Amino acid sequence: MSTVSICNVSKVYPGHGSKDAPVLALDDVSFDIRDHEFCSILGHSGCGKTTLLTMLAGFESMTGGRILVDGKPVGRPSWTRSVVFQDYALFPWLTVEQNVSFGLEMKRVPPAERGEIIRRQLALVGLTGFEGRYPHQLSGGMKQRVSIARALAVDPKVLLMDEPFAALDAQNRALMQEEMGRILAAADPSARKTMVLVTHSIEEAILLSDRIIVLTNRPGRVRENITVDLPRPRNEDDPRFSALRRHIRDLIHEDTRHRAAA
Repeated sequence: MSTVSICNVSKVYPGHGSKDAPVLALDDVSFDIRDHEFCSILGHSGCGKTTLLTMLAGFESMTGGRILVDGKPVGRPSWTRSVVFQDYALFPWLTVEQNVSFGLEMKRVPPAERGEIIRRQLALVGLTGFEGRYPHQLSGGMKQRVSIARALAVDPKVLLMDEPFAALDAQNRALMQEEMGRILAAADPSARKTMVLVTHSIEEAILLSDRIIVLTNRPGRVRENITVDLPRPRNEDDPRFSALRRHIRDLIHEDTRHRAAA
């Protein structure tokens, strides 16, 4: 069963002024994401992957095509879709507990239930004991864990992540990739979310994903739809991991070479 269906989606940005031509960011993009699947959207900067995510979130409109979640058209933001942003987007004047609680309060979840959800989500992301800290007292990786806990707390059908580890240094990024793998493994299978990750890292996509959508350079089109059939936890030294990384790198580089020669 498909949770998310991207159907012939296109996006054109109008030019700014009479001299600027319109920009075709996405062109006839179609793919499905199955229920509980972890899907990464991969491609060079400017290929339209973040644009596609913001349309899936309901923050931006499509020029053409449709996006469906559980068969229903996406038209505006909804609690069924939560977003984890690259820059954390935490409220600096709120504690960790208050940041995680924010969406639950907006949903009018009763206080007792709210407290239990917060405790469960902070335990899941390894932040028990940090409830009273403020964002400026946390490392970058800890801030992103709070952001993930906040997004999961409202119990979305789909969790959307826009390069959530890109702002971290290499060591912390690797740690957060491992942490995300642990969170996926620790989550109750019956409550596992459908996840969509935008990334430019081939290794990150392979480490975390069940499916990888490789987009071409702008305008973004589906270059290849790849099922990642590797056991978890994944090892970058596994020959199958290396072979898939090489294949994806060749796809991206081939697209770049074709455009340079055009």
